[in-house]
Amino acid sequence: MPQFIDIQFIEQVNEAYKAYGSILTLSRSPLATSPLVTPTLVLDPLTPTPEERGRGLQLALRWALGQLAPEAPRYPLGEFRPLDDPTWRDPAWWRYNILRHRYVEPLHPDDFVDSGRYTETLLALTGIPTADAFFDVRNRAIRAAAAALEQLQSTQTAQDDLQQQALTLVCAPLTRRPELWAMLGIAAVLDGVFPRTLLLTLANAENVHAPDAVLDALIQERFILTGDAGVNLWMAPALRTYIYHREERARLRVRHDRVADYFANRHQVLDVVHHLRLAERAEAAADHLLTHAAELSSDAPAAGVRAEVTALLADRLHDGQRRRLQVWLSDLYAAAGETDAAIDACRAALKAAHTPVEQGAIFRRMGKLYEMRNQLHALAYYRQAEEALGSEGAELVTLLKDRGWLHIHRRAWDEATADLTRALALAPTADIITRADVLDALAALHRYQHDLPAAIQCAQESLALREQSGDLLRVAKSLGNLGLLYTATGEHTHAIAAHEEARAVAQRLGNPELAATATLNIGLAHHLAGDRVKAVEVYRTSLAQAREINYVLVELRALSNLAEALAELGELESAQRYWQRGVELARREEFDDERAYLQELAERFGFRKSDARQAPIASDAGIPALTSASSQPAVDLLSAEDALALDLARREGKVTPRRLMEVAYLSKATATRRLTALAAAGLLTPVGRGRGTSYVIRGDRVMKRLETGDWDGQGEARSDNDEPHSLNFQSPISQAHSPPISLPYAICARYGILAVGWVVDAPILALRFAQFPDLLTFLALRAEVWQEVGETVEVLPVEALAPGQVVAWLEEAA
Repeated sequence: MPQFIDIQFIEQVNEAYKAYGSILTLSRSPLATSPLVTPTLVLDPLTPTPEERGRGLQLALRWALGQLAPEAPRYPLGEFRPLDDPTWRDPAWWRYNILRHRYVEPLHPDDFVDSGRYTETLLALTGIPTADAFFDVRNRAIRAAAAALEQLQSTQTAQDDLQQQALTLVCAPLTRRPELWAMLGIAAVLDGVFPRTLLLTLANAENVHAPDAVLDALIQERFILTGDAGVNLWMAPALRTYIYHREERARLRVRHDRVADYFANRHQVLDVVHHLRLAERAEAAADHLLTHAAELSSDAPAAGVRAEVTALLADRLHDGQRRRLQVWLSDLYAAAGETDAAIDACRAALKAAHTPVEQGAIFRRMGKLYEMRNQLHALAYYRQAEEALGSEGAELVTLLKDRGWLHIHRRAWDEATADLTRALALAPTADIITRADVLDALAALHRYQHDLPAAIQCAQESLALREQSGDLLRVAKSLGNLGLLYTATGEHTHAIAAHEEARAVAQRLGNPELAATATLNIGLAHHLAGDRVKAVEVYRTSLAQAREINYVLVELRALSNLAEALAELGELESAQRYWQRGVELARREEFDDERAYLQELAERFGFRKSDARQAPIASDAGIPALTSASSQPAVDLLSAEDALALDLARREGKVTPRRLMEVAYLSKATATRRLTALAAAGLLTPVGRGRGTSYVIRGDRVMKRLETGDWDGQGEARSDNDEPHSLNFQSPISQAHSPPISLPYAICARYGILAVGWVVDAPILALRFAQFPDLLTFLALRAEVWQEVGETVEVLPVEALAPGQVVAWLEEAA
């Protein structure tokens, strides 16, 4: 029993026991609308009647009484209890006896002692010595019952026990009305909301007498609820489960089979599969599911499909079905971004794969899945797949296309060219979708190699195939890509024509997001062509379109582009207004790349925020708003994407949001957030302005400043006297030994710093951590280190140093 119980709650329990015999009074108790009665609402947990709440409270009080019995009563509730039962006079039973026979099953007046009522009679039966002792035991019984009811609300086992009691009580009358039970048994095979006609069809198939009348009786007594003008029905899940598990298994199989036929005639694939599986026809269910896999992947809720596939895999299937279902499950997990689960499904599929071609198809998927986490492993799986698949086939073409993309991301141009050229040669002429996909990859390859004419040719061929296939959505996207390629070559007239056609297709499809994007790109083409007046007109159209559908990214880009174009036209007041709205929207939605671009516009045109209450954009441009309660959680300092970004910056000399997008398969906003967070953490330094911003390893910029003495970014060397904690970094080795800079033990202990050292020939303090801190923690640490050694020092984890940088370790933390 809990040590402390709310006094008001005890009083409410006391009053409820006193009113136990009146359902109307109980239904008005505050307890009747509390979570206490929720397990008892087995007919309608969502909209119960006052009477159902009152009966639920009554049942909860009975349950609490049962918790006071030292053991299972010899004469339970509902049975006559003889007056010579020895537990009457057992003190361990006194609390139970008083609540039961005073309130729950009150003594009959015929049992009263001479000249007495309840108290006097219970005193005589129990042997409690005095009336004062009696009332003390009664009060302790109420407190014990309240404690049991309070515990009920937090104990799932107790709630399940109470719910089973409620179901037993509610369904007891049905044992005397077999026609009602039969109809409920049929309804129990149907999930959720179901048609009245379906239930009556199933009832007629089982020769239920007067099924309409039986159904109306069930509705009248609320065993089945009705809605939508009587067209649809619903049965509470708890009641459905209770009835279902009391039906004969053979009868349930027949019913599920009939329901599957009903849904098959209405082309409701998942419902068919669900009922075939419950009819213990797993192989038929698997065949039906696999037959309709393509339409389910595009139309059905992914969670529902995954649930049925997972349930079927737990059943008996032949290896061919099991392999295909596991492969499909892997694709579903991959589409949801659950890479680990997708890989596990592939490995399970391999156990049911018996031919090289079957194994090769799975290896190809595993290669695709590993591209994000380990490209060398991905290439190894692709190699296994190629060896297993042989020299031709649709799977081989897909493999070559996928591996070609991977080579593009790795900038292995020759390998990419070989794979994609071979894929195009092997792809059947009739398979226009696959050929278009390969041509898109070739267009990207040529674009990265700066062969824009070849890229445009491939994009045009891909577009022609898309149009031939009739896939208008892909046509619109291909037109958009082609327009961007024309823009890159300066062929603005062709770019405008391509984007206008893309917009027309998008409008025909009823895709307002794609139409708004195309309008924005049309404005950009006019802008780059020098027609700023037309650009402003089109930008305003795209802004209106984006606002109408709440497409924030296009709205934000339209605002920034309008600010730029209007400023270039000399309309600075209007430009300032659009810029201000863009800043507010970018801050609210945390579009960091656009915030950085807006900051560049501010520096270029002298824009200033009009709301003085907002912090200057220069203080946080391009980095997440770390102090905001609505901010995204701080990223790990070196997540997989962060490590990849740093690796790209080391190997290629710089990294851009677009390059990280291509390699890590991130959105532009996410890629920019990663890079700006790394810059905020001191691991990368932004170079350039606006959309042309790239990022380099921070140490490279530090070395350049060391050579020029430009410590404050203004070309003037800082003297030793400018900063009290500044150090002479011309000889870091000698600095390290005489005298060594030491961080306080408290800092090392608080942040898990194992060792501290200077990078040779660079003003970088290297730290070795027991465990990487998150971004917020690292920024706090850097601020404390700067207080100790000065803000001219770069602070980096040793893992973030560039290859070849040497650290002279000063000390090892205890």
